[in-house]
Amino acid sequence: MQGKKLIAFIIHGKIAAKEKLAEKAQTLFQGLGPLIFVVTQSEKNATLCAIEAIESGASVLIAVGGDGTVNEVANAILFHPNRSKLKMGILPFGKGNDFVRSLGIRRDLTMLCDNIKLGKSKTIDAGKLEFVGKEGETSQRYFVNIADVGLGGLATQMLRAGKPLWSSNLTYFLVIIKSFMKYRLANVRFSSHGFYHEGKVMSICMANGRYFASGLGIAPEAKLDDGKLDWVILGEISIWDYLKNIPRLKRAKKIRHPEVSYHRGTECNISSDVPLPIDMDGEFVGYTPMRCQVESLVLEIIA
Repeated sequence: MQGKKLIAFIIHGKIAAKEKLAEKAQTLFQGLGPLIFVVTQSEKNATLCAIEAIESGASVLIAVGGDGTVNEVANAILFHPNRSKLKMGILPFGKGNDFVRSLGIRRDLTMLCDNIKLGKSKTIDAGKLEFVGKEGETSQRYFVNIADVGLGGLATQMLRAGKPLWSSNLTYFLVIIKSFMKYRLANVRFSSHGFYHEGKVMSICMANGRYFASGLGIAPEAKLDDGKLDWVILGEISIWDYLKNIPRLKRAKKIRHPEVSYHRGTECNISSDVPLPIDMDGEFVGYTPMRCQVESLVLEIIA
């Protein structure tokens, strides 16, 4: 890493070992540049913390938390006018940690430090959504992993409302089963580059990364840096269809079902007869109608 730059750690407030983490980082990162540690206080606070860190001169921002924290820090960078001069590192501490699966990043502070020293990084694409916010307002937000319309949005709402179990895989599994039982299929219209689909839909995934829901490889061929997003359309599928395909999803293999199709493109539009919930990188953000587009090679990740 050339020159000493201010490095900001944006740490999720519920992480128990944050003090020990800061102490270890002070030792490992000695000589790389000044460090600041900011602990989030509430939902979406990571974005505000990251913006303040950038304004204080930080050019390297380390997201310490789960996929939601990563998304919030990424949004602070991607909406910044000088985003090309900013880098993001990740220290995964979440329940699912799905985004880092596509990058091979582990919870390893020493590896993160070494990658910064060696200047190792990967520049990736990001998806940008325009949608209806929770209060009915027009909203824009980036995602780095996967956005999901329909069942995934409902599952995320239920996940946040419930109490997590000791196993993240079991927590996600039970929430998805409950979501299947509660979700009502809606008529959806999807269009992308001349391709048009209309019908009853369980879920539509817009994938930059390959994994969601704690390790399910819903988009096996998705690549973070190909300038495209993968669309996965799940029509009228049952709980039994889902259960049968869990082993394939865990191996990141395509689902073999006539109601499941895979596509690829740079932008799409989705509307529905009733507003459908949207999940973005594991967080419920709002409702349809929505527009999605990819921005190519816009976020530099230390990896």
